[in-house]
Amino acid sequence: MELTLESIQLTTDDLTDVAARHASAQELYSPTAPKPPIAQLGWRDRWWLNNTAAQQVAINYWFFESHDEACTAADEGRFRLSAQTVMKLGGRDSIYQPPPNNKHGLGKVVWQAGANFLFVHQTVVVLVAEIGGRVPEETTLRIAKKIFNKIQNAAP
Repeated sequence: MELTLESIQLTTDDLTDVAARHASAQELYSPTAPKPPIAQLGWRDRWWLNNTAAQQVAINYWFFESHDEACTAADEGRFRLSAQTVMKLGGRDSIYQPPPNNKHGLGKVVWQAGANFLFVHQTVVVLVAEIGGRVPEETTLRIAKKIFNKIQNAAP
C-alpha cells in the first residue's frame, strides 16, 4: 500500500468509540514554514467527540520527502505549535517535550504537551491536539496510536 493522506487519515469509522463527527478540514503549511523543510502536503481534520463541540480534537498530518526532513520539521516546528514554553536549564523550551515514559506506543520520535501528541513515523509528522482542555490524554493517545498503526500498515 502507498503512503498517502487517504491511506492514513482517520475516518468516522475509525473513531466510533468516541462518537466522532467530522467538523472541518483544511490544507496546512509546513510546521516550519516559511523555512525548510517544506511539507509536500499538510492537512488538518477537526473532529467533535462524543457528539459535542465542547470536546474537539484537531489532527494535523504533514508529509515530507524523507524521515530526516520529517524529524527536523517536527523538532523545529514544535516551537511554533504553541506559544507556551517550559523552563529548561539555559532558558526556555517548547511545551512539547519528550514524554515521561516510553509507554505511548508512538515510536521513537515523540513529543507531548499535556494531552497533545506530536510524532514522526516514516516520512509523516502527526499532531493530535485537543482543543479546550476537555479531552483526556488517554483519548488523544488512543487516536494517535490509530494513526501510527495506519502509517505502519500503509508504509511500503
